Amino acid sequence: MIETYIIEQLVALYKFKTLSKVADELHTTQPSISRSMRKLESEIGVKLFDRSKNRIALNEMGELAAQYAQNVLSAHDTMINAVQEADRRRRTFSYGSIAPAPMWELTPILSQLYMGMTVSADLQETEGALIKGLDDEIYNLVILLHPLKGEKYYSQPLFREKLAVLLPKAHRLAHRKALHLKELAGENILIHNKIGFWYSICQKKIPRARFLEQSELSALREIVKNTALPSFITNESDRDGSAVPKDKLIIPLMDREVDVQFHCVCKAGRAKEYAAIFSALKRVH
Repeated sequence: MIETYIIEQLVALYKFKTLSKVADELHTTQPSISRSMRKLESEIGVKLFDRSKNRIALNEMGELAAQYAQNVLSAHDTMINAVQEADRRRRTFSYGSIAPAPMWELTPILSQLYMGMTVSADLQETEGALIKGLDDEIYNLVILLHPLKGEKYYSQPLFREKLAVLLPKAHRLAHRKALHLKELAGENILIHNKIGFWYSICQKKIPRARFLEQSELSALREIVKNTALPSFITNESDRDGSAVPKDKLIIPLMDREVDVQFHCVCKAGRAKEYAAIFSALKRVH
């Protein structure tokens, strides 16, 4: 069995050509590399180098051996990465969601059910990325805007979330009982930039709007309280009414895209394994 360090030295010679350069790159000595290459030739039983005073160079067979050695090192790295990733997944419960609200409910449930494991949550803007992650087993389960059909998946409906606009009482549209997103055209609007699919809907449906993005939710709420700019709110982000300043009004939105039903989806083969999760989610609302 050829030792890994010898294979690494052979590949380095193929790449850097000279003993001195290889010695510098691998933090070893030229005599040590020369001994390793003689040992390699002895084990293979084929001459791999043309030698002259203070110099060795790969011959045709040596270059062939080096090319195979590169594949060996690549397979070695692939094996290590695959095993490490498998171990990480074994110790991590990972899920993805199309919006933040389901994550507020699901993360505490998972932390309770999978104590001792790492719970990893990933917010995505498109369902395609989530479905691919589920299929590739990057995610244990995903939260989507619709169930996935077919025997391959198991889907359970969750709660509904509806978007509304939060306007100062003095705003030109504050007297309206309901609005469409397009009627906010040209407005400067405060918005959280980590809201999954909601962001693309607002961009698409509100012409010429200027979105003033905030990455911290707590900072956004403070700005909303102290500015006359419009912002957004949902039934989930304001369950107790504490997110609505006294000088502002919630105006419902009539666009069909802003009234959504979430669905929790996993591979059908894992539905029984995750039965406790789905049972806990049923009790949320």
